[in-house]
Amino acid sequence: MTTNEPGREVGHLADRYWEFLLEREPLLRVRQGLPVEALPGASLAESEERERFAAGVLERMRPLDGAELSGADADTAAVLVALAEQELRAHRWYWLTPAVTPYRLFPLSLYVDAVLGAFRFAEPADGERYVALVHDLARVVGSIGDKVAGQAARGFRVPAPALAGVRATVEGLRSSAGRRVTVADDRLGGLGPTGRGRLRDGVRRLVEAELAPAFDRLLGCVDDPAYPGGAPRDVGWAHYEGGEEAYRDFVRTHTGSDTGPERLHELGRDQCRELAERMREVREALGFHGTEAEFHERLRTEPRLYARTPEEVEARFRGHLDRLEPRLPQWFATLPAAPYGLARLDPALEPGMTFGYYEAPTAASAVGRYRYNGSDLDRRSLIGSASLIYHELAPGHHFHLARQAEDAALPRLRREAAEFGAFNEGWAEYAAGLGWEMGLYEDPWDAYGRLAQERFTAQRLVVDTGLNLGTMDLAGARDFMRANSTEEDGQIASDLLRYSTDLPGQALSYRAGYLEFVRLRAEAEAGRGAGFDVRAFHEAVLGGGALPFPALRRRVARELKVVADQ
Repeated sequence: MTTNEPGREVGHLADRYWEFLLEREPLLRVRQGLPVEALPGASLAESEERERFAAGVLERMRPLDGAELSGADADTAAVLVALAEQELRAHRWYWLTPAVTPYRLFPLSLYVDAVLGAFRFAEPADGERYVALVHDLARVVGSIGDKVAGQAARGFRVPAPALAGVRATVEGLRSSAGRRVTVADDRLGGLGPTGRGRLRDGVRRLVEAELAPAFDRLLGCVDDPAYPGGAPRDVGWAHYEGGEEAYRDFVRTHTGSDTGPERLHELGRDQCRELAERMREVREALGFHGTEAEFHERLRTEPRLYARTPEEVEARFRGHLDRLEPRLPQWFATLPAAPYGLARLDPALEPGMTFGYYEAPTAASAVGRYRYNGSDLDRRSLIGSASLIYHELAPGHHFHLARQAEDAALPRLRREAAEFGAFNEGWAEYAAGLGWEMGLYEDPWDAYGRLAQERFTAQRLVVDTGLNLGTMDLAGARDFMRANSTEEDGQIASDLLRYSTDLPGQALSYRAGYLEFVRLRAEAEAGRGAGFDVRAFHEAVLGGGALPFPALRRRVARELKVVADQ
């Protein structure tokens, strides 16, 4: 190869990977303001297609191993390899990855909201495309049913303790999807009376003939007496044939690290002990000298920790952001161009979501928002509101994802793909932790909320690994989580099923990723000594977008050296 050929090949592969994803992932298209033509299903054929593409990328990357690449090209090469390897692992464990659990079904809600709910009817052809998408949604639900049936035939069933939640989720989606795909007249301004009637009739027929029956068949899969009869009584991947090996791969994907689950388990226990001691010190500063359990009982009746209206919730978040914003220039050299703000979740979604979520800027809406949960306010403590908003919005997810999307120097793949969960959640947790040195947790209630959030993510290292390695059962995990979180019993039960029956390993990304960023900063401070500049460090971390951690370490060392040499 000539001097520039490796870099050109890396750039070409990044462009091709982006095109491949853009063709298949509707939410990427929505963010770009592009029309959505199809929805991805859960079929084996689709998984095989993605696996073949990823294998082809790795084959093309092999001749570049050891080639001299510029810093930016080396970063892109690392992203390509990591994405492809994640895809291969996902396909390898296709039959050991659930399809019908609540978090796995959440994309169906996103398709209904972000694709169909946001659909714009400007001309007659749009009505036909909308009907085609409703038909495709029915196909997607059908593909989930096919996978569930195929998994049952191979001995993989959702464990018995999670089946009630599975059934409730499918029933809820059946009811809401049929209702929400129906289009009201006020959205059909681009269609004439005939087109409107044809659209309404076509959607109604599809709901009755395809969408509702697809959900019914999916329900039938888990309602068949043979399914609960053969479902495991115990949770966790160690109870499936090949499950422990699969779980170790899930951990590798979600943490971005080769640290084994046993080591993560011990780290979690150590961190829970350290954080419990810090929480005790804050309780004493608040003048409370009883037990932790007694203090947490008090929290449930502390008026300052509860809002009466959604507007009060939003005002609390806004107050935390107002304290943050004057301090930002001391810690960040570059801020996102996109503004950020707050908005309530759709109330229809609130019962099924614990908190809310960050909504990145799109072509249609240039504002990054935290969509908060405004329901059940008499039971929704705001003690962690400062930590939560610094994680979800600024300087957390928004500072990462909006900046990444705005950086025209990055290939589109790296601007738009957010496939490295430990970077995403680890940065957001590290960013929330900056509140300590920025003076944002001077109020002891906010400090306690931050420590409680840290311990919550640390205990996940213990219970996720313990449940899935088979060293803890649900009762033992529940006791540990009760002792190391401020969550109510209902939320504890829901979270434990999330870890052990739905998204094994995913919850590790928060604390494991946070620890990677803390180590990275400690190394940078030790290497630079008195010359360490926190703004330069944050620029080195965020300026390249999400990266696998080995590549991030190389990038930070490279970028800080450039700053030091100037």
